[in-house]
Amino acid sequence: MIRALIVAQTDTLARRAAASVADRYAVVQSDILLLSENAEVQRLFRELARGDSTAIRGARGAAANYLQDVWRLAGPSYYTAELTDTLGVRLWSAGSDAGSHDVADGLPIINEPVRDLESNRVVEALTLAPRPTALWTRDAFAPSFGRSGYAAIIDRSSNRVILETNSMLGVVSARDLLGATWSKDSARVSRGSGTIAYTVHDSVRIASYVSLDSPPWIVLSSTALDEFAAPFARAHRFDLALLGVLIGSVAILFVIFIGRATRSLEELTRAAVAVGRGDLSPALPSAGRDEVGTLSDAFADMTKRIRSMMREIEVSRQLAVLGEFAAQLSHEVRNPLTSLKLDLQGLQRQIRSGALPASAEAPVTSSLREVNRLDTVVRGVLELARHSGNGHRSFRLDEVIDHSVTALRAQLEERNVVVERQQHCALTRLIGDPELLSGMFMNLLINAAEAQPQGGRVGVSSVTRRADDGAEWVDVTIADDGPGVAADKRHEVFRPFYTSRHDGTGLGLALALRTARDHGGHIACDATADGFRGAAFTVSLPLSVT
Repeated sequence: MIRALIVAQTDTLARRAAASVADRYAVVQSDILLLSENAEVQRLFRELARGDSTAIRGARGAAANYLQDVWRLAGPSYYTAELTDTLGVRLWSAGSDAGSHDVADGLPIINEPVRDLESNRVVEALTLAPRPTALWTRDAFAPSFGRSGYAAIIDRSSNRVILETNSMLGVVSARDLLGATWSKDSARVSRGSGTIAYTVHDSVRIASYVSLDSPPWIVLSSTALDEFAAPFARAHRFDLALLGVLIGSVAILFVIFIGRATRSLEELTRAAVAVGRGDLSPALPSAGRDEVGTLSDAFADMTKRIRSMMREIEVSRQLAVLGEFAAQLSHEVRNPLTSLKLDLQGLQRQIRSGALPASAEAPVTSSLREVNRLDTVVRGVLELARHSGNGHRSFRLDEVIDHSVTALRAQLEERNVVVERQQHCALTRLIGDPELLSGMFMNLLINAAEAQPQGGRVGVSSVTRRADDGAEWVDVTIADDGPGVAADKRHEVFRPFYTSRHDGTGLGLALALRTARDHGGHIACDATADGFRGAAFTVSLPLSVT
């Protein structure tokens, strides 16, 4: 039973981490398509083949402008990007020198051939040096099962550990797996997913793995069997000792106690079997002050954590599907959308210069506005599927909030919305990406203003607190006097594409949730806040983020 629970939990963690890696690698593939399979780059190598220097200069300039636009969006995920022809001559490059990052970050350089879409022959090569955040996140690999648990990524092609998060670093690690046990099971673990058992320092460990096709990595989660089996063994020895004492005492007390203990253990056993079959809310015996009650409390806490993790896994699966959709969206929609936008802008310039009749300006302007709106939706999907932070640094939280309010002041005044500030953490400093957090707060402020079309108030308050485990947090609450959010919709509002407005995209709160999670925090939609009648969104961020 204990082994089955450990296998289920490590498998859940491994699949969650693998889904995150696959999600982010799909975004990398999307970036490769944007940088290689586009009209400007295809035109450049065709002009290079023809040899017309004038046409080559024009095509090179157009390709460079397009690639720089793409780099502004995708650049934060990579150290460098470079296009070279078949002779190795550099045609375009961006970013800083990636030579020192390959070893330091443990990430391979991605070399992708660029093909002529008409003849399917290789005409160029695209080289990308990814940053670690382009392929994994702390959130996906931070959770571990037990004190001795760790998660890791192993490169199948080189049998090299390229990422490891280990709560007992120096005692046991993923490198212990690359020994006799690994060589014996390497052929099996290179395909699909499963679980293996191995021994390190006389301790039996369980490792669940997921083998990815692209990239050729194995994502695994491991923990020690003895760590979880020992408490059950101690409880069993205690019961036997207690039984021996009771046999020598009064028979009536023996019958009463054994009957009670047996019922509790039977209920706990049935609960464990139910969990093994997938029921994460089993009926548990009432908690008492004895060992069985303590075990029941621990079991209840464990099932609660598993339920919470399963909900997070479901969100991760949705984001993984969204990542695959984003890659296809970039290939099928982004390029023609960009070309359409450029053509409409060209027509608009010709109309304003008098080359085309003025009567054409209205439909062209309307079409350009709709193209921009569609481009906003596409960018929102790509941003949701990809972390686009510029790196974490120290900053003052109140300055970020003030910047967000100031940036929206004119828009809020136009809507007759008054912002009321209340803060108790003026000098609070965090480590994170202030630009991402400012965008998140502006998104919440705009939502609060739009909930009051006739004008009203928006409250912004911040306060620090200490959790039960001693960790320090800061809570930023943005409240309004709008109609509020129904109780059954307070979790739904964070799902991608969920919106109650006819002109909304349904991506704003999903992006806000992604930003909060990237900073180790979360967002909750509350019924209301003190002094306000409408919805209240509370962003909780840990002060110990590193």
